[in-house]
Amino acid sequence: MHDYRKEVQQLLDVMGNSEQELILGAKAIQLILQMAAKGNSAQGIEEKQASVTPEVKEDEEEGPQARPEVESDLKSKLVAKDEKEPRPLVQKAEPMVDRPTDVSKEKAKIDRTSQTLQTLLSEKGDSQALDNWVQKDPKIFERLFDMVMVYKVSTRRIGFKAYNKNNKELRFRETIRNQFNPKNGDAILVSNAHTESPRITKLIRRPAESYYPNTVTFDRGVVEVNADNELIVKRNVSGKKLRVDGELFEYKLPAQAYNIHEGSIVRLRWYANSHGERQNEDISLAWVYPERQEKVTTPAPKKEKGPKPQYQPTIEFDLEGRTVGVVVGRELYRDKYEAIIEAHNGKMLMVDAFYHRRDPENYFSRRLSEADYVVMVQNQNKHNTSYALAKIKDQFQGFAVAKNLTGIQVEQAIYRAVKGLPAFVAG
Repeated sequence: MHDYRKEVQQLLDVMGNSEQELILGAKAIQLILQMAAKGNSAQGIEEKQASVTPEVKEDEEEGPQARPEVESDLKSKLVAKDEKEPRPLVQKAEPMVDRPTDVSKEKAKIDRTSQTLQTLLSEKGDSQALDNWVQKDPKIFERLFDMVMVYKVSTRRIGFKAYNKNNKELRFRETIRNQFNPKNGDAILVSNAHTESPRITKLIRRPAESYYPNTVTFDRGVVEVNADNELIVKRNVSGKKLRVDGELFEYKLPAQAYNIHEGSIVRLRWYANSHGERQNEDISLAWVYPERQEKVTTPAPKKEKGPKPQYQPTIEFDLEGRTVGVVVGRELYRDKYEAIIEAHNGKMLMVDAFYHRRDPENYFSRRLSEADYVVMVQNQNKHNTSYALAKIKDQFQGFAVAKNLTGIQVEQAIYRAVKGLPAFVAG
């Protein structure tokens, strides 16, 4: 009987420990034993091995099937002489590493975004960083509503409603709307939502280009008496006439209106979408200004005793309750400019100058429709913004350009707009 131990020993010496090599080695040993049992010579074993190609199924964990050259190498090593150093039967397969797929990459990105949003929302106070991110990447704004504590604003004729991802509805009075001045579609962060006194902790403005107002406001309307001794509103404190759907309208106050008389100052509001000809009932009396603050015949209050205002005016002029539209990129320095305008007894309407969609002329005309005066900050706007404002400037009582973001430049520009002076001063 042929001594087959030498062949088996040679095979064991050169065989590696991978799954593929163990499978091939086992098949080869079985073949040697079969040949030895038949009394064949070593030469017969080599010839027989040359005609056999073991089949190896792919292993999902270790890698692809062994290549034909691996099998050939194994057979040659069975008859290799001792003068050659033994070497691995096949190159060891590299360990399989879970490579990130497009789906896993996207999921990781979403998770990182959610974590960042959670962090920004949890920060107390100013949300400027979050506002800037939303304006730069409008898709981030919609991601906010994946969180149950974030609600989307839906403005109403009086106050507003808000809904979260679970369609939970919250209602807020006009006093809260006065405080936060949310626009339709804005996001609010709410605490104590499960109680009767939910509290707004943050307001995040939706991207300016996707703003879609669903209500129209006529603010600071003056209550007058008509020939029939009825209380009506047909103009505001700056003389702007009440128009509904582009047509002159005379609003009659309801008989049950409380504590309103000739000279009272009120706010009217109606839904933007009309369903046929407007009726008096389609318009709501949203707010009545306290008389100690908003009386037409009363001159602007003098600053006497008490805490100093946030902004000390450098020029003397009185806006008399009129609205100043400030057009500046990313709506920067909102609080500072609002303080300047309030110091001159006015109201601010801020619009982002970085609007880049189609028809900017129509966009700014609509957004600034309630402004009496408009000031544009020159170094924080786009060329198409400047061009659009230049074409519609005649719809305002005054228009001016501030060279930069400083408070003095903006205040001087407002003054020029009010006094009808040149819109821009070089130097």
